[in-house]
Amino acid sequence: MKYLKSIFNGLCFMFLFILVVLSAPIVMILLGYTDFKQAPSFFGYNLYGIEIQGADFSSDANVLGLLLSFLIGVIIYFLFQAFFNRK
Repeated sequence: MKYLKSIFNGLCFMFLFILVVLSAPIVMILLGYTDFKQAPSFFGYNLYGIEIQGADFSSDANVLGLLLSFLIGVIIYFLFQAFFNRK
């Protein structure tokens, strides 16, 4: 059951990553950014991509970013279990 909960926590972090990456351009346009491009990479692969030019925008969440967010969610679950387990 503990492993199922850790996988669920990893999936929650993955969906949170998707939500942030896909809604970030809309928030940035509302804040007044009109020319912006960002595509950070890790081990030579992009984590995500955000591009804003005028009123047009695009964003994509890449596989490496999804995998890292899933792993961070699983690690955080086990860290919380290790530090806050009172049984």
